[in-house]
Amino acid sequence: MRPKGLGMGRTLRARSSLRSLIALALVAATLAACGVGRSTSRDFARAGEVLPMGASVAVLPFENLTNYPNAGQIAADLLSTELYGMGVYQVAESSRVRNQLTVAKIDAEKLSDGTHAQAAGRTLGADAVLVGSVSEYGYQHGLREEPVVGLNARLVRTSDGVVLWASSQSAAGRGLFSRDSVNNVAQRVVTRMVDSLRDAVDSGMAAKATGAP
Repeated sequence: MRPKGLGMGRTLRARSSLRSLIALALVAATLAACGVGRSTSRDFARAGEVLPMGASVAVLPFENLTNYPNAGQIAADLLSTELYGMGVYQVAESSRVRNQLTVAKIDAEKLSDGTHAQAAGRTLGADAVLVGSVSEYGYQHGLREEPVVGLNARLVRTSDGVVLWASSQSAAGRGLFSRDSVNNVAQRVVTRMVDSLRDAVDSGMAAKATGAP
Protein backbone atom coordinates (compact mmCIF):
# COMPACT_ATOMS: atom_id res chain seq x y z
CA MET A 1 0.00 0.00 0.00
CA ARG A 2 1.41 3.41 -1.04
CA PRO A 3 1.79 5.91 1.82
CA LYS A 4 -0.71 8.80 1.67
CA GLY A 5 2.03 11.36 2.10
CA LEU A 6 3.83 10.19 -1.03
CA GLY A 7 0.69 10.47 -3.19
CA MET A 8 -0.18 13.91 -1.84
CA GLY A 9 3.37 15.11 -2.46
CA ARG A 10 3.21 14.07 -6.09
CA THR A 11 -0.18 15.75 -6.51
CA LEU A 12 1.08 19.00 -5.01
CA ARG A 13 4.15 18.94 -7.24
CA ALA A 14 1.98 18.31 -10.31
CA ARG A 15 -0.30 21.21 -9.41
CA SER A 16 2.68 23.45 -8.80
CA SER A 17 4.16 22.53 -12.19
CA LEU A 18 0.83 23.21 -13.90
CA ARG A 19 0.55 26.61 -12.24
CA SER A 20 4.11 27.43 -13.33
CA LEU A 21 3.35 26.48 -16.93
CA ILE A 22 0.19 28.59 -16.94
CA ALA A 23 2.08 31.54 -15.48
CA LEU A 24 4.82 31.22 -18.10
CA ALA A 25 2.23 31.06 -20.88
CA LEU A 26 0.53 34.20 -19.58
CA VAL A 27 3.84 36.04 -19.38
CA ALA A 28 4.75 35.01 -22.93
CA ALA A 29 1.35 36.10 -24.22
CA THR A 30 1.65 39.44 -22.44
CA LEU A 31 5.12 40.07 -23.83
CA ALA A 32 3.98 39.17 -27.33
CA ALA A 33 0.93 41.40 -27.02
CA CYS A 34 3.16 44.36 -26.16
CA GLY A 35 4.42 44.43 -29.74
CA VAL A 36 1.19 43.49 -31.50
CA GLY A 37 -0.57 46.16 -33.51
CA ARG A 38 1.78 48.96 -32.52
CA SER A 39 1.81 51.98 -34.80
CA THR A 40 3.31 55.45 -35.11
CA SER A 41 2.02 58.47 -36.99
CA ARG A 42 3.43 61.92 -37.74
CA ASP A 43 1.73 64.36 -40.10
CA PHE A 44 2.36 67.86 -41.46
CA ALA A 45 0.15 70.21 -43.46
CA ARG A 46 1.34 73.63 -44.63
CA ALA A 47 -0.90 76.31 -43.14
CA GLY A 48 -2.81 78.36 -45.68
CA GLU A 49 -1.78 76.12 -48.58
CA VAL A 50 -3.95 73.47 -50.17
CA LEU A 51 -4.00 71.74 -53.54
CA PRO A 52 -7.38 72.64 -55.12
CA MET A 53 -9.97 69.98 -55.80
CA GLY A 54 -9.70 68.50 -59.28
CA ALA A 55 -5.95 69.09 -59.49
CA SER A 56 -3.86 66.40 -61.17
CA VAL A 57 -1.57 64.29 -58.98
CA ALA A 58 1.02 61.70 -59.99
CA VAL A 59 2.27 59.16 -57.46
CA LEU A 60 5.94 58.53 -58.21
CA PRO A 61 7.71 55.23 -57.43
CA PHE A 62 8.80 55.28 -53.78
CA GLU A 63 12.42 54.81 -52.82
CA ASN A 64 12.87 51.30 -51.44
CA LEU A 65 15.08 51.38 -48.34
CA THR A 66 14.30 47.75 -47.47
CA ASN A 67 15.42 44.35 -48.74
CA TYR A 68 11.88 43.49 -49.86
CA PRO A 69 11.78 43.38 -53.70
CA ASN A 70 9.69 46.12 -55.36
CA ALA A 71 8.44 47.50 -52.03
CA GLY A 72 8.67 51.04 -53.44
CA GLN A 73 6.46 50.26 -56.41
CA ILE A 74 4.01 48.28 -54.26
CA ALA A 75 3.62 51.26 -51.93
CA ALA A 76 3.14 53.67 -54.85
CA ASP A 77 0.47 51.46 -56.42
CA LEU A 78 -1.43 51.12 -53.13
CA LEU A 79 -1.32 54.88 -52.62
CA SER A 80 -2.49 55.55 -56.18
CA THR A 81 -5.51 53.33 -55.67
CA GLU A 82 -6.36 54.82 -52.28
CA LEU A 83 -5.86 58.38 -53.55
CA TYR A 84 -8.13 57.67 -56.52
CA GLY A 85 -10.79 56.40 -54.12
CA MET A 86 -10.51 59.66 -52.18
CA GLY A 87 -12.28 61.29 -55.14
CA VAL A 88 -10.67 64.72 -54.73
CA TYR A 89 -7.87 64.72 -57.31
CA GLN A 90 -7.26 63.43 -60.83
CA VAL A 91 -4.76 60.64 -60.21
CA ALA A 92 -2.42 59.59 -63.01
CA GLU A 93 -2.47 55.88 -63.83
CA SER A 94 0.56 54.10 -62.35
CA SER A 95 1.74 52.34 -65.52
CA ARG A 96 1.53 55.59 -67.51
CA VAL A 97 3.64 57.34 -64.87
CA ARG A 98 6.29 54.62 -65.03
CA ASN A 99 6.33 54.62 -68.85
CA GLN A 100 6.69 58.39 -69.10
CA LEU A 101 9.48 58.44 -66.53
CA THR A 102 11.29 55.73 -68.50
CA VAL A 103 10.89 57.58 -71.81
CA ALA A 104 12.14 60.80 -70.19
CA LYS A 105 15.09 58.85 -68.71
CA ILE A 106 14.32 60.08 -65.21
CA ASP A 107 16.15 58.07 -62.55
CA ALA A 108 13.56 56.61 -60.16
CA GLU A 109 16.21 56.37 -57.44
CA LYS A 110 16.44 60.18 -57.28
CA LEU A 111 12.72 60.95 -57.12
CA SER A 112 12.68 61.33 -53.33
CA ASP A 113 14.71 64.52 -53.83
CA GLY A 114 12.42 67.55 -54.07
CA THR A 115 14.11 69.06 -57.13
CA HIS A 116 13.95 65.81 -59.11
CA ALA A 117 10.37 65.22 -57.99
CA GLN A 118 9.40 68.69 -59.21
CA ALA A 119 11.06 68.04 -62.58
CA ALA A 120 9.21 64.72 -62.85
CA GLY A 121 5.94 66.50 -62.13
CA ARG A 122 6.56 68.90 -65.00
CA THR A 123 7.39 66.02 -67.33
CA LEU A 124 4.17 64.27 -66.36
CA GLY A 125 2.11 67.47 -66.61
CA ALA A 126 0.87 67.03 -63.04
CA ASP A 127 -0.06 69.83 -60.65
CA ALA A 128 1.59 67.91 -57.82
CA VAL A 129 3.49 64.71 -57.20
CA LEU A 130 3.40 62.34 -54.26
CA VAL A 131 6.90 61.10 -53.44
CA GLY A 132 8.39 59.16 -50.58
CA SER A 133 10.23 56.13 -49.30
CA VAL A 134 9.61 52.73 -47.76
CA SER A 135 11.57 52.39 -44.52
CA GLU A 136 10.11 49.03 -43.43
CA TYR A 137 8.39 46.28 -45.39
CA GLY A 138 8.51 42.64 -44.39
CA TYR A 139 8.59 40.43 -41.32
CA GLN A 140 10.30 41.24 -38.05
CA HIS A 141 11.62 38.41 -35.90
CA GLY A 142 11.33 38.56 -32.12
CA LEU A 143 9.19 36.62 -29.68
CA ARG A 144 6.99 36.04 -32.71
CA GLU A 145 7.31 36.79 -36.41
CA GLU A 146 5.19 39.80 -37.28
CA PRO A 147 4.76 41.96 -40.40
CA VAL A 148 5.94 45.57 -40.22
CA VAL A 149 5.49 48.41 -42.69
CA GLY A 150 6.82 51.96 -42.57
CA LEU A 151 6.15 54.65 -45.20
CA ASN A 152 7.13 58.30 -45.59
CA ALA A 153 5.37 60.53 -48.13
CA ARG A 154 5.33 64.16 -49.29
CA LEU A 155 2.93 66.02 -51.60
CA VAL A 156 5.08 68.41 -53.67
CA ARG A 157 3.53 71.19 -55.75
CA THR A 158 5.05 71.12 -59.22
CA SER A 159 4.96 74.86 -59.90
CA ASP A 160 7.25 75.88 -57.02
CA GLY A 161 8.40 72.69 -55.26
CA VAL A 162 6.58 73.56 -52.03
CA VAL A 163 5.74 70.61 -49.77
CA LEU A 164 2.01 70.97 -49.07
CA TRP A 165 1.64 67.89 -46.90
CA ALA A 166 3.83 65.17 -45.43
CA SER A 167 3.22 62.02 -43.43
CA SER A 168 5.25 59.29 -41.77
CA GLN A 169 3.33 56.15 -40.83
CA SER A 170 4.34 52.74 -39.54
CA ALA A 171 2.46 49.75 -38.21
CA ALA A 172 2.97 46.13 -37.17
CA GLY A 173 0.69 43.11 -37.36
CA ARG A 174 -2.13 43.12 -34.85
CA GLY A 175 -3.09 39.44 -34.71
CA LEU A 176 -1.94 37.85 -31.44
CA PHE A 177 -2.95 34.26 -32.16
CA SER A 178 -3.47 34.54 -35.93
CA ARG A 179 -0.83 35.77 -38.33
CA ASP A 180 -1.42 39.06 -40.14
CA SER A 181 0.05 39.54 -43.62
CA VAL A 182 2.47 42.27 -44.66
CA ASN A 183 0.08 43.30 -47.44
CA ASN A 184 -2.75 43.82 -44.96
CA VAL A 185 -0.51 45.95 -42.76
CA ALA A 186 0.63 47.96 -45.80
CA GLN A 187 -2.98 48.63 -46.75
CA ARG A 188 -3.76 49.90 -43.25
CA VAL A 189 -0.74 52.20 -43.32
CA VAL A 190 -1.72 53.59 -46.74
CA THR A 191 -5.33 54.10 -45.63
CA ARG A 192 -4.18 56.05 -42.56
CA MET A 193 -1.87 58.11 -44.75
CA VAL A 194 -4.61 59.09 -47.20
CA ASP A 195 -7.00 59.81 -44.31
CA SER A 196 -4.39 62.27 -43.04
CA LEU A 197 -4.25 63.94 -46.46
CA ARG A 198 -8.06 64.09 -46.60
CA ASP A 199 -8.14 65.80 -43.20
CA ALA A 200 -5.54 68.32 -44.38
CA VAL A 201 -7.53 69.07 -47.54
CA ASP A 202 -10.79 69.46 -45.60
CA SER A 203 -9.14 71.79 -43.08
CA GLY A 204 -7.52 73.83 -45.84
CA MET A 205 -10.77 74.18 -47.75
CA ALA A 206 -12.64 75.19 -44.60
CA ALA A 207 -10.00 77.80 -43.78
CA LYS A 208 -10.22 79.29 -47.28
CA ALA A 209 -14.01 79.39 -47.10
CA THR A 210 -13.94 81.36 -43.84
CA GLY A 211 -11.01 83.53 -44.87
CA ALA A 212 -8.88 82.24 -42.00
CA PRO A 213 -5.10 82.62 -42.43
